[in-house]
Amino acid sequence: MRESEALSKAGAEVSLCTFQGILGQKELEIPHRMVTSSRAGVLLGIILHLLLSLKANPLKSAVIWFVEQFTTLLLAVKLRKALKYDVIYLRDGDPFIFTPFLFGLVFKNHKWVISLIGVKALIPPFVSWYHKLFYKLINASIWKPVYRHSFIRNQFIFTCQNEYMKDYFETNFLGGILAGRIAVVPIGVEQPENNISQEDARRYLSLPGDKTILLHFGSLHSGKDIETVIAAIKDIPDACLVHAGAVDVRLFLMTSGKLADLIKHYGLQDRIIIRNHFIPESEKQYYFGAADAVILSYKKDSTQTASLYWQAARFGLPTIASDIGELGELIKEYKTGELFIAEDVLSLKRALCRFMLSDQGERLVMRDNCKRFCNKFSLNEWAKNCIEQMRYG
Repeated sequence: MRESEALSKAGAEVSLCTFQGILGQKELEIPHRMVTSSRAGVLLGIILHLLLSLKANPLKSAVIWFVEQFTTLLLAVKLRKALKYDVIYLRDGDPFIFTPFLFGLVFKNHKWVISLIGVKALIPPFVSWYHKLFYKLINASIWKPVYRHSFIRNQFIFTCQNEYMKDYFETNFLGGILAGRIAVVPIGVEQPENNISQEDARRYLSLPGDKTILLHFGSLHSGKDIETVIAAIKDIPDACLVHAGAVDVRLFLMTSGKLADLIKHYGLQDRIIIRNHFIPESEKQYYFGAADAVILSYKKDSTQTASLYWQAARFGLPTIASDIGELGELIKEYKTGELFIAEDVLSLKRALCRFMLSDQGERLVMRDNCKRFCNKFSLNEWAKNCIEQMRYG
């Protein structure tokens, strides 16, 4: 939603195409088409919803995800003549990166700009058998002629959010078949905003007013490391951890057991609060407003862009983060928080103590640095960079 509006403000004529709309978001002022707007689409949506309600299974979830992406891109391709657009911009082309190339076998003279975020299923090492199976599938040599034929018939441009992801896709994905076709376009963020006092935000969310609240935000995935956070929190009695975002404990299994079991093991039921549901944009400001800092804890091998760092900066919130890749580099450069060694409990404890001992003057400097970061990585700059790639490649 934010990117579509930013592209429109930057001068592009934008139409948005989704499977069934944007969850928890306001109505857009730009044209918006949905697969489920048609009778066949409504029926497909019902079937997928019923499948999703059945017992959790990673293969079933992957099939549903693929069907949604495939039908959405099919609708976008079919609308090309009617809407007369120049570019299909596919936001988050992975893990089903091969889908546009399948369309390229049938359709020609399309220009695709595809963003790649580095979904964990594409990047080893893997823990689960289905990630290993999927990695072998999309890296199978049988795909190479499909890609090459689609390259001849259509134009493909790829964007990554940081140099680490670009290097991975150019050197390790399918024998380097994307080499020379990928540009780095950092993500953008809205200008800083926080019109809600911490007291009001905590009251609204029913959070304790006498604790240092550390926010762990967003859905859990295999690249995140909440185990280290929980283990570090147990020895800091003045800290309260709030996780806000969907947690599927049937799929997200950790080495020490399920999330609820880990919290119980450390006896932290009264200091760790789990809000296990999707957090709409309208509520996000309350969670960031209530917190003293955001914790971004990732595994050592994580190379994805930590988009939540951009959101923390947007709300002027200091960040306590793993010292990996781009995330560590940005915090060192902009001085917006504290760093700790990834997957190291003792290092995180030290970082938490440093932050909790910091005075209001030091935290104010961090907030001012957040504004400086937002000016550098504004959504307007992202839109300009993205449009330049769409025009010239």
